[in-house]
Amino acid sequence: MNRKFLHKLHTQGHRHSLQGIILVITLIFTIFIGAVLSLLSVSFYNKYIKTGLIENTDANLSFMVDSINENIAEVNRLVSFCQTHSYISRFMKYTGTGSPNTALLAYDRLNDEYRTNPVSNYIHRIIIGNSYDRYLQIVDATYSTSRNVAEITRSLDIYERQLASEKLDFTDGFIPDPYLNRTSRNVLILINPVFFEYSLKQGGYTCISLREEFFTAPMHYYSMADDSRLYLTLGDHVYLMDNDALTELDITDTDIDELHYHEISPEARVFHFNNASGSGYLISKPLSAEGCYITQLISNKEMKSYIPYYFFIILAITSLIILIGFLLSTILYQFISVPVQKIQKRLEKISHGDFSRDTSIEWNHELGDIGRGINNLSENIELLMNNKIQDEKDKKDLEYKMLQSQINPHFIYNTLNSIKWMAVTQGADGIAEMTTALSRLLRSISKGTRDLVPICDELALITDYFTIQQYRYGGTIKMDIIVDDDELNNCLINKFTLQPLVENAIFHGIEPKQSTGHITIHVSQENATDINVIVEDDGVGMTAEQIENIFSETSNDKSQFFKEIGLININKRIKYEFGDEYGIFIESELGKYTRMIVKIKKMEVDKCTKF
Repeated sequence: MNRKFLHKLHTQGHRHSLQGIILVITLIFTIFIGAVLSLLSVSFYNKYIKTGLIENTDANLSFMVDSINENIAEVNRLVSFCQTHSYISRFMKYTGTGSPNTALLAYDRLNDEYRTNPVSNYIHRIIIGNSYDRYLQIVDATYSTSRNVAEITRSLDIYERQLASEKLDFTDGFIPDPYLNRTSRNVLILINPVFFEYSLKQGGYTCISLREEFFTAPMHYYSMADDSRLYLTLGDHVYLMDNDALTELDITDTDIDELHYHEISPEARVFHFNNASGSGYLISKPLSAEGCYITQLISNKEMKSYIPYYFFIILAITSLIILIGFLLSTILYQFISVPVQKIQKRLEKISHGDFSRDTSIEWNHELGDIGRGINNLSENIELLMNNKIQDEKDKKDLEYKMLQSQINPHFIYNTLNSIKWMAVTQGADGIAEMTTALSRLLRSISKGTRDLVPICDELALITDYFTIQQYRYGGTIKMDIIVDDDELNNCLINKFTLQPLVENAIFHGIEPKQSTGHITIHVSQENATDINVIVEDDGVGMTAEQIENIFSETSNDKSQFFKEIGLININKRIKYEFGDEYGIFIESELGKYTRMIVKIKKMEVDKCTKF
């Protein structure tokens, strides 16, 4: 497989239109922008929805927290009552002997306070005991017991630690009721000290058992989604709040990461969890009791309910992007494809020879610059072609004029030959010489139609021509021919180049000064490629204006003998043959001399035929 075939194979590959490329690029760009905008919009909208759900959950959870905090405050008030009321303080000294009024008064006052407390329905049992194993107890008859509750209370693991605490401690969580043998509901036990009256010395304790409803009751007025959940945290214990019951959970296998949202209340915290059952978001708020929190699981259904809106957003963005892409494609088609098609049609017209200027492709943008360039190029091509045609026509005209000047003077040769022999027989040597020169001159004129001849042939023709003119002027003119190197005689020059120059030197240079004159023809080599043939006379000279008129198209300078070949035609012939840098160059000084320099390219033949 050769290189030409490979080149042809490559140049004849699949052709892609500019319009198609623009449409493909526009489509890709539109799809890319649409995808990016859709992803960003969905991401921002998802974040907005998630943040909104978290804010709403935070606001709703605040009501739940406030309700439980009110319950905690009521328990605190009940404990404070037990710690500060005088009847109960006096009961701390009661040993069981003496009047029982002390115990009765304390019990009645405690019972009154219990009945009026808003959270009494959530209090399972109240025990007030002293250091003498005497105690007061308020409990529903269903849960009463004959066991020594004072002894059981002091035996609890949490007794000493909670008794030493200054605040209510909820962190131990719920445990089965320790005062009953049978299985019963779980209770949260709170133990606090009671002091002697007018003393800071501890005289006994209060033990309050709270039911689970203490925390779950506010759920009756709390609205949340079906798949949402509430959790209660008490220290290290986590409970699921459901239907007035608490179920303790094991969260050791759950990964929880805290998230930061500035839009929610300062005390609230947001978490993301992940375990075997799934993942989701949690929002947690602290209770007034230290180490206690209420946490809500944000509904996945609510988050998923916004998915149709995602599709709507994507559809809206996609439709908008498609519309923008269509508009962009239309604009690109109008501003690129249509101009390119017009330029292609214009090039096709140029290829069929229509070089006229088409202003409809000269728009006010970059493609318009290309259109103007094509119009300028077509006009330049047309101008070049017209110049070429005119040059060829001028060249043919010159050749025709030369052919017109070439006659076949056989009868003239015979006549001149007869005149020559008559002059010889009669002793008229001048007439014989002049007739011989004229005969040779006519032979040179009629010899062939070739445009280039050796310099020696051109010099021979000049010699014959000057011989005739010398007899005409009675020997008042002289001519010298100088050739620097004989090899220059073999170089080519345009035929009939020097005769009009010599004629111009005689008629317009020497004759007007009305005295003897001298003409010098000097052939020299300017450089390795150029030859100068200088025709110089010592005549009247010329002005710059006269020199300019010689090469003017309107010049009337015509030779008498070679009247059809003027200096301007000779100059054109030289330029046609050798190039624009060659031709005739004139130097002159008025009243002193005229120098005509014929610059030609060095071209040699085998040998010279004359001179």
